[in-house]
Amino acid sequence: MTQDDLGELIVLSGAEVDALPWQQLGDDPGVTQKLLWRSGAVRLGLMRIAPGSINPIHTHPDAQHHILVTAGEATMVGRRLGAGSYLYVPPGVPHGVSDVGPDGVTFFYTFRPVVGEEPAEQQRGRHPAVSDAQAAVAF
Repeated sequence: MTQDDLGELIVLSGAEVDALPWQQLGDDPGVTQKLLWRSGAVRLGLMRIAPGSINPIHTHPDAQHHILVTAGEATMVGRRLGAGSYLYVPPGVPHGVSDVGPDGVTFFYTFRPVVGEEPAEQQRGRHPAVSDAQAAVAF
């Protein structure tokens, strides 16, 4: 995958995703990721936290996450979450991963900076992560 995958057709089978290497994320031991797609600062991927490891509490003042737990369990934002659980983290909300289960936890995540805010009257009825102009990269 290239640095900017916008406009690229990317199709990976389960076996191809499995074959991608897990890469260390930051300085936290046991926190790894498979970056699946990137365009500028927008990223989509899989993150894995090993048993006994944590992703310390942090904030992104100008970015949001969508998280879908795919395997294992852990505590995020004060809730115990397991496979199938979904979490939306708005900009500025402290979040981290702790109390990881004995098999670790793996989740699909998006990271998207928020570029300017729409007036409230234009946001009604719309998910807070999506504007008409940004729908293609808001996933």
